[in-house]
Amino acid sequence: MEPSRIHPLWLCCLWACPAAALARTHLPLAAAIAAAGILWALWRHRGPSLAALPALLAALPAPPVPAPASAPGPTRVFGTVTEVVVDPLAATTRLRLRCSDGTRQITCDGTIAVLPGDAIHAIARCSEPTIPELPPTLHVPAGGLHVRPGPWSIPRLCAAAHRRLEDALLALFPGELGPLLCTLALGRGTRIDDELAAAHRATGVSHLLAVSGAHAAMLAWLLGLQPFGRGPRRRVGRRQAVAALTLLGLYAAITGCEPPVFRALCACAIAVLGQHVGRRASLAAVLGLPALLTAILWPTELTRPSFQLSYAAVIGLWLAGAPGTGRMERWFWLPLRASAWATTTTAPFTLFWFQQLAPWTILLTPLLAPLVGALLIAALGLAVLACFLQRLATLLAPLVAALAELYAGAVTACDALPGTPIHALATPAPALLAAAALLALACLSFWRHRRAVAAACAMFALPWFLPPLTTGPAALRLFAVGHGQAALLTDADGTNVAIDCGSMQRESLPARKLVAALIRRRIDLLILTHGDMDHCSGVQELLRRVPVTRALLPEQLRDAPTAAALVAAGTELSWLPAGTSARPWPHVQVHAPPLHAPSDNDGSLWVRVQVDGTSVLLTGDAQEAGVAVALADNTATPSDILVLPHHGRENVLASQLLAAVRPAACLVSCRVRDGLSAQGALASSVGIPVHATGLLGDLCVNGGPRPSITFALPAPLAYGRLNFK
Repeated sequence: MEPSRIHPLWLCCLWACPAAALARTHLPLAAAIAAAGILWALWRHRGPSLAALPALLAALPAPPVPAPASAPGPTRVFGTVTEVVVDPLAATTRLRLRCSDGTRQITCDGTIAVLPGDAIHAIARCSEPTIPELPPTLHVPAGGLHVRPGPWSIPRLCAAAHRRLEDALLALFPGELGPLLCTLALGRGTRIDDELAAAHRATGVSHLLAVSGAHAAMLAWLLGLQPFGRGPRRRVGRRQAVAALTLLGLYAAITGCEPPVFRALCACAIAVLGQHVGRRASLAAVLGLPALLTAILWPTELTRPSFQLSYAAVIGLWLAGAPGTGRMERWFWLPLRASAWATTTTAPFTLFWFQQLAPWTILLTPLLAPLVGALLIAALGLAVLACFLQRLATLLAPLVAALAELYAGAVTACDALPGTPIHALATPAPALLAAAALLALACLSFWRHRRAVAAACAMFALPWFLPPLTTGPAALRLFAVGHGQAALLTDADGTNVAIDCGSMQRESLPARKLVAALIRRRIDLLILTHGDMDHCSGVQELLRRVPVTRALLPEQLRDAPTAAALVAAGTELSWLPAGTSARPWPHVQVHAPPLHAPSDNDGSLWVRVQVDGTSVLLTGDAQEAGVAVALADNTATPSDILVLPHHGRENVLASQLLAAVRPAACLVSCRVRDGLSAQGALASSVGIPVHATGLLGDLCVNGGPRPSITFALPAPLAYGRLNFK
C-alpha cells in the first residue's frame, strides 16, 4: 500500500474501533467519539474519520428480547438452528435456536444430523433453573427431534461440507483423538476433552488448538506464500496467488469464517497482493483494514480477548525483526525470538483476561507449531479422502493418529512442568491499572525503541504481581451454585479460606465464583467437609485457576482422587480424624464428629468461623446422626448465623439444632426449586430470618459493629441488604 495511504487508514481505525467498542458499554462516550470524528473530518478534510459513524451504528445494541418462558415439564420448541456444537465424548449435541419469542438452547441425546438454517420441531423437557442467574435447561431425548432442511444457500453448503468432514474424522478416530483433530482442523464445532483443553490453557498453547489466524498463516505458508514476516520475499504469480487465496477462502468458509480467520484472510490477501505487485505490505495495512472491517461487521469482537490477543501477537511477531542468514537463524533463533516477543506483547492482555501467564509457550509454540501444521494438513486431507476412498483413508488413519497422540501427549506432559501457569498474585484496583497504562503509554511516546515496548508491557503487567493496597472488610460469602456448597472467608488482612467447592449441576461454577471474589489471588486454606461431589467436584478446576497453599480434609478422604489432585498441585494436606478438633486459622475452628462408621454426610466436618466478631456455623451435609452427635458433644453451640445442614433438607432434629444454636439468621445453599427448604421453612415459622441461595443468589455476611447480610437478587432487582442484629 502507498505510504501516503497509511496515515488515513490508521486515522480511520483510531475513530472507528473505540466508537464500536464503547457502543454497548458507554453509548454517550461512543457517540462523542463518533461526533469528534465527523467534526475532525469536516475541519481538516479527513474523510476516513467519518468511519466512526457507520461503526457506531453497526455496534448499537439491538432491542432486548425477553427470554422465552417455559413451564417445567414437557414443552414444544419451534425454531431455526443458528449454531451446532457436537460433544462426541458425552454423546450429546447442543443446538442454539432462533425462535419467534427469543433465543433458545437445547441439548439433544446422540449426534444429530442438523445444519444451521434447518427448522426444528422438538418435544423437550424443561427443567427448572438450579441457580437464580441461569436460564432453565431444555433437554431433547433421542427421537424427540424433527428436522426440516432449510433452503439452499452458500453458507448452508459450507456448513454441510464442515459437517461431512467432521463426521469423517470422528468415524476414523474414535475416542479423544477425533474431537481433537476436528477442533484443530475445522474449528469450534466439536468439544474436546476438558483435561486436554485445560492443559492447552495452562501451557499457553490454546492458540494452536482453536482454528485462528495462526492456522490460516500455516496454510498460506504451505501453499507457497510468504504473507507475513520481514524477510526477503519472491514475487508471486497471478495464478499461484489466485489459487492460494481461493483455497484459503474455501477453508475459511468451511470453518465458519470466524472473525479471527476472517481477519487473517484479509491480512493475507493484502500481503499477497503486495507480494504479487512487488511491494511490501506495511504493518498499518495488514492490521488496519481487518480491524476496520471487524468494527463494522463484528463490533462486539473488539472487546473480546481473541481480537486483542491476536493483534498484540502480530505486533510482537513484527518486532521480532527480519531473519538473518543461515539455517540456524531461520529455523531456530527466529521462531524462538518471535515467540518470545509475541508472549511479551500479549502478556498484559493475558493477565487482564485470564489472570495468569504461561512462559513455557515461548518454547512450546515453535516446537509444536510444525506438528500442528502437519496435523492440520493431514486431518483435512484424510477427511476429504474419506469422502471418496474410505478404505484408503482407514489405512492411513493410524499414521495421523500417531501424530495426534504425540501432540496430545506432549501438551499433557508439559502441563506437569513448573510454572504452567504462573498465576497473578492479586487483582489490581482500576486506578492502579490506569496508572500503569499511562506509564506504559508515556514510555512508548518518549522512548521509540523495541525496548520501550518490552518496558511498557512489563509496566502494565507489574500491578498483577504487587500485593493489593486494600483488601476490604472481613466477609463470608456463600455462593449460589445450585445443589452444592462453596463458601469463602476473607479476613481484613486479605487471608482467603475456602470451605467446600462443589456443585451437582455446574462443576466449574463454584471455582469460577470463588476465584472471581478474590482480591489476593491465592487460597490460603481449603476446607473440605466431606467427599461428596456436591462439595468437592470443583476442586480440580479451582487448582487450575489459583494456587491453594494448604488444605484440611477429613480422614476418610485420604485415598480420594480429590486428595491426589491437591497433592499433585503442591498443596500441603492436613487430616482431621473422627472425634478431633483443629484451629487451622485464628478465626476458624473445625470439628470432626466422633462417628466410627459414618456415612459421607454424617461424617461432615463442622466449621465455625468468626467474621469480625460475628460467628457463623457451617454444618456440611450432616443428617440425623451427625446432628445428634453435634448436639451431644457441644459442637452445636450458640452462633449468630447457622448454615443449615444438608442443603436444608428435612431433618427430625432440626428444631433441636435451632434451639441449641439460637441463630439470629439462617443461610441455606440450595437450588431454586427448593425455596427456603424444609429446615428453612421451620426456622422461618419460629421467627428466624432465612436466606436461600436458590432464591437470593450469592449471600455475603458482613461483620463489624453492625453486621448484615447482603444478597444478589434475580433481575430486575440488583442488590438487597438485611440487618440481622
